[in-house]
Amino acid sequence: MYTKDQFSLPLPAMCGFVRARSFGVLATFHRGRVFTSPLPVDLREAADGRLFVAGHVARANAMHEAFADGPPATITVLGPDTYVPAEWFGTRSRIPTWLYCAVEISGRLELSDPERTRADVVTLIDRLQGQAVEGSTWTLEEIPAELSSTYLKEIVGFRLLDPVLTSCFRLNQRKGGTESLAAALAAGDDSARRELARLVLDPPTEPAS
Repeated sequence: MYTKDQFSLPLPAMCGFVRARSFGVLATFHRGRVFTSPLPVDLREAADGRLFVAGHVARANAMHEAFADGPPATITVLGPDTYVPAEWFGTRSRIPTWLYCAVEISGRLELSDPERTRADVVTLIDRLQGQAVEGSTWTLEEIPAELSSTYLKEIVGFRLLDPVLTSCFRLNQRKGGTESLAAALAAGDDSARRELARLVLDPPTEPAS
């Protein structure tokens, strides 16, 4: 992903963004074909401190045939975005642009066996349940065993190892018209634009050197 220093987040902020979103698009290449798949993204830290991503796709998805070969792959996690007309900068002499937030995770894929796939699914569900429902105690064990067993047979797990994270949070950094832009973004009911208004005023990117 093309980016610039002023659009880049520190590593902890990139990890936090990915974990907050927990959804992205996995892309890889296998036998002359590019495969992409939107899926849940579980960025975690191993016992030795190394980062990895756990995930899974449907067994019916031909992408899983690539996993055993250990190909390079990239997961793109997107945040809010919007088109910005010139008027939002408080002038008609600016070129319209696009604001957006994105983190890419590049690494190599490794096929997971059924036992690890189940463990990764349980870990993901436990984390997301806690975020979605305060005090939730729901677990996979509450589904009849035959149903959960059938579900797990219909997915193929993977891990993305040796990840390199890159970010591009294009938020009008180092340009004028910030106050006018933030006010325009916050004026409507669009939740993505309102989130961008906050980010434009206080970018989470690396400070200018």
